[in-house]
Amino acid sequence: MILDETLPDQLAARLSDGGLAIFLFHGVVASHRHRVRNYTGKHIEADLFARCMTRLSGAGHALTMDEVLEHHDAEEPFPKRAFAVTFDDGFENNLSIAASILADVRVPAMIYVTSGFIDQNWMSWTDRIERAVEGAQSQPLKLDWTDRVFVLDGADSRIRFLQAVRNHVKHTPSCDADAFADSLCERLGFSGPSSSDDPLDLKMNWDQVRRCAESDLLDIGGHGHTHAILAFLDPNRLSCELDTSLAMLFEKAGVGPRHYSYPEGLAHCYSDNVIDALKGRGVRCCPTAIDGLNVESTDLFHLTRVMVDGPRSHLKLA
Repeated sequence: MILDETLPDQLAARLSDGGLAIFLFHGVVASHRHRVRNYTGKHIEADLFARCMTRLSGAGHALTMDEVLEHHDAEEPFPKRAFAVTFDDGFENNLSIAASILADVRVPAMIYVTSGFIDQNWMSWTDRIERAVEGAQSQPLKLDWTDRVFVLDGADSRIRFLQAVRNHVKHTPSCDADAFADSLCERLGFSGPSSSDDPLDLKMNWDQVRRCAESDLLDIGGHGHTHAILAFLDPNRLSCELDTSLAMLFEKAGVGPRHYSYPEGLAHCYSDNVIDALKGRGVRCCPTAIDGLNVESTDLFHLTRVMVDGPRSHLKLA
């Protein structure tokens, strides 16, 4: 998608009389302030988000993820042009900016939170690298996983480098994403803290998570503890990742294990073993980040979502 004035119509076009569209957002910000950071459009501007929600609420039938689960269990078709709104990771702007927009149009939303991000206001490895790349001095860069030499000499070249880095880490099971980020940030001369109050980084705290879980409009689910790709983990690490996230959600916010989403969420990021582990811990519903629509018979651990991100309209990407 291109995040421009056509986005509300792009989203409305995904509604269907015979299927459910689950929209996947991450964040909503007042405005964009960076040349490189957020080049993927992971956080969209509040005015554009409001227009999207107004368009969807007028064109479709909003469901909660609990209602999605109920339709599946009852084998009842979804309402025509049904949709659900979800957020991944747990950014503070989901509550401080997005929630009031959702309330205005009475559209509910599910927020899947990464417990480690919430507990320590951690930045993801991608956000830490984006911050370092934007602030780095112009320089050529050669890394050991590619023969390519990257030259960081402008916004476009930095974005092309970030694209290559993301592709490498997300498709290399042996790569420790956080260790990779530590090393690269240090090499770029930016081994700064792993937390930030920038609107692109700030996460909710546990009191805010609990408030969302207790509201009539928002709900909370799990999304890992460290945001590790679950299919890449050995059985012990997988158990630790799931058990820690679910225990913290329950102990700190009173949230049960009913809802979850896979970190990253593409086909190679989860597996039958991951699904069995989630089911064994009481998870009932866990959507992917694979593009598509759903019907009432779609397996609840293979639900597809429509990713709402893409280059901002003024950026030139390779």
